[in-house]
Amino acid sequence: MEAVLPEPEVLHAAPHRPATAYPTIKESWASLGWFLLIMVLAAIPILLIFDRGVHHKSIVVSSVATVLGEIATIGFLLWYNRRRTQPMQLLGQVPRWIYIALPVVAVAQIMLRSVLHYVHLPNWADNTFRQMEAQPVLAFLMIGISAPLLEEILFRGILLNGLLRNYRPWVAIGQSALLFGLFHLNPAQIVSAGIMGLLVGWLYYRTQSLLLCIVMHALNNLMALVGSLSSKAHSEQAPHEALGSWLAYGLVLLVSALLIIEFIRRVQRTTSPYVPETTPAGSLVQVQEPADILC
Repeated sequence: MEAVLPEPEVLHAAPHRPATAYPTIKESWASLGWFLLIMVLAAIPILLIFDRGVHHKSIVVSSVATVLGEIATIGFLLWYNRRRTQPMQLLGQVPRWIYIALPVVAVAQIMLRSVLHYVHLPNWADNTFRQMEAQPVLAFLMIGISAPLLEEILFRGILLNGLLRNYRPWVAIGQSALLFGLFHLNPAQIVSAGIMGLLVGWLYYRTQSLLLCIVMHALNNLMALVGSLSSKAHSEQAPHEALGSWLAYGLVLLVSALLIIEFIRRVQRTTSPYVPETTPAGSLVQVQEPADILC
């Protein structure tokens, strides 16, 4: 009788898993560390260089240093993680009516966030804002153009863009909004910016349009800036005092909330969120569809 030899074992190659997109949650936290480090290494020397030629408290010098630090951070993150960074989507798919509605939405969400005035959070940047308001052109360039452009590229174009490919949508949107708030390093702005980051992040998720986020951010900042410049009482005046009474303020909050709810409802009906083909683990992603102010 012939002996039956066991069949040789066949080694099957492990299924290929796509590389994790940049960033993971841990890496997104590290991005704040990189920003602070780059500001120390790049921006502070600028302040020291101009210290003798320009007064050390000059808002112009500190503004230039901040912009260069943000640009350097974006450039470094794109270069360091170049193999895993996802392509930015500038235009996306945005129904025209959303752009038309943005000014109203910007005013409504500013009014809703005005309730944070009554929390009395410390405003460490109040003196900086006052100096900037004394130079309207600089304020327009920094608050209306530089901040929306650079911050949206960083937080929506790079961080949220990658987080959405690694995690569930609300985890990704929540993480990017949290980082966006903490990025401002000012208690009075952290909560306000974080709340705005939730709305802008959700809009990016629904439309994949970085341009839409930039425009929304710019409208928010410019409207808040105009309101601040035109207010004689500056920030000491409570919102209900500016509107004349608590009743008027309450009605404004109610109308603002209804406008935001209707806006979200219509965006959800007229847009389709981007769905990555696979998660880093190779499993399909399923999305169930239903039938202080400056940041």
